[in-house]
Amino acid sequence: MIVRYLGHSCFFVSSNRGSSVIIDPYGTHLGYQFPLIQSDVVVVTHEHKDHNADWRVTGSPTVIKRTCDFPVEHELPIKRTGETLIFKGIPSFHDDTSGRNRGPNTIFLWEMDKMRLCHLGDLGHLLTPQQMKDIGPVDILFLPVGGKITMGSSNAALLVNQLMPKLIFPMHFKTRHVEGLGLADEEIEAFTGRMSNVDVISSLAYEVVKERLKPDNRVIILDYQ
Repeated sequence: MIVRYLGHSCFFVSSNRGSSVIIDPYGTHLGYQFPLIQSDVVVVTHEHKDHNADWRVTGSPTVIKRTCDFPVEHELPIKRTGETLIFKGIPSFHDDTSGRNRGPNTIFLWEMDKMRLCHLGDLGHLLTPQQMKDIGPVDILFLPVGGKITMGSSNAALLVNQLMPKLIFPMHFKTRHVEGLGLADEEIEAFTGRMSNVDVISSLAYEVVKERLKPDNRVIILDYQ
């Protein structure tokens, strides 16, 4: 599996057979360089313009939107590759006030190459026992860490202890590309300083092999454009 970081909370994930998923593509107001890229599926965790720009993805992808009130499942046959991907959406909130300030958010889970992936979107609170049960085991976690409108570094570290993922890709942190937009107030170092196993990769993409995963909450920092 290949995981590519496109900036902010957006990732491109491609299976060994070539099925591709993009999560939370952002609008043009962010300073990241969004590539001309195709995908089979686009997942949108919530309807804010730094997460719901599915129109930027080419290839006529199937778009999966958030859920508000109850868990949902989507079964998507990918005709191009012969794979079937199943996505599970778990309702959550963009804040720690039950959505009163910033509304709903959906945690999305799916499986590729026999690994379980979890993208938390703009989660603004720690998980409830029921949410932890609904999520279950996680191999790869996409985790907001930048604070201000999502959870910050301290709660992000606590959430790692809640889920105990094998691999963590931090997202939604302060960079020069979001400076002044009110989207994050902590840089990536605020989170990585709380973690024991951190690998800084001088690349936009990272190959994940199931057999190499270890239960050590390893954090992978990828480049962005």
